[in-house]
Amino acid sequence: MRELTEHEQGERARRRAGIDSFLAQRMPVLSDFAQRLELRDPPMIVANPDRFLPSIDAYMKDQIVTPEDRVWILTRLGYLIGEVLVRRLSGSWFLNEIPDSRYFLRYVVGRFAGAPNPAAMVDPFQVADVYLSRPPGRSLSAIVSQVEDELRRS
Repeated sequence: MRELTEHEQGERARRRAGIDSFLAQRMPVLSDFAQRLELRDPPMIVANPDRFLPSIDAYMKDQIVTPEDRVWILTRLGYLIGEVLVRRLSGSWFLNEIPDSRYFLRYVVGRFAGAPNPAAMVDPFQVADVYLSRPPGRSLSAIVSQVEDELRRS
């Protein structure tokens, strides 16, 4: 494994220090999102994200996301996608610290007990970005299932 640059060491320290805050934000961010969409039992979204996926999918399917709203919605969808994958595949959130890897120094989901490759991981915010880049008519449930299938085969 190569040595980290000074910049990478600083970023790693910053990201390590921020992971607890990042994880703590999941519940309030997702709960607020579910509440804004007037979904039933918003606090349950982290405990049972799959229950909320169809409603959020239906809401987002034909939404046109403006550049001003993109980061806001991408954050919520990234958290949701991550939570769905963590629950479906018995995984966890963590900071990827593998230099030169695809998701180096990103918060990812992985360590999936339900995937054949113990090193498999995904950046759910990148998945959300790909999803939002698709034209209206897109399916959040389909992209999550596609990622899940890829992880189960990896």
